[in-house]
Amino acid sequence: MLNTANKVATGSKLTAVADASFVIGISLCQQWDTLEVLVENLIIADKVWEEIVERGEGQPGEKELRQATFVGRRTVSNTSAVTMLMATLDAGEAETLVLATELSVTKVFVDDLRGRKVAQSLGLQVVGVAGFLLFAKKKGKIREVRPLLLQLLQKGFRLSNRLIDAVLDEAGETLL
Repeated sequence: MLNTANKVATGSKLTAVADASFVIGISLCQQWDTLEVLVENLIIADKVWEEIVERGEGQPGEKELRQATFVGRRTVSNTSAVTMLMATLDAGEAETLVLATELSVTKVFVDDLRGRKVAQSLGLQVVGVAGFLLFAKKKGKIREVRPLLLQLLQKGFRLSNRLIDAVLDEAGETLL
């Protein structure tokens, strides 16, 4: 069973730092409006912005990031910490985690398993696209998680069968 209560704030809107895969995933399943309803401040590190907006023109997430009023781009100060994390993570994930610690933001939106493990080791609360969709359903912002997960899979977004089963179980839905 997933414990989303620990992963996403149960109060009103929240502040979080997101990596590229999360932004792309939310865009692929067309849930940017849901994200905006539930997140007051979405912080994006420079490397994530560069990946999605500057190098990803016309790709999922690019238009949404450019137009979003609740998204802020920030620069990491501790570049040596980023360099150290890049031994395991890509530059965007490394900047995301370092930025979260620098800004004292406890919530990070990360999907990559290595990135999630590193974030947890830093004491950050991690949620990915599937967990966010489950949270959105529990908040009454979406009706079903299943069609959105299927849409992600059809568009090539990687989700493990174990994760899909756990999210659907907690959502009271089935894959069939």
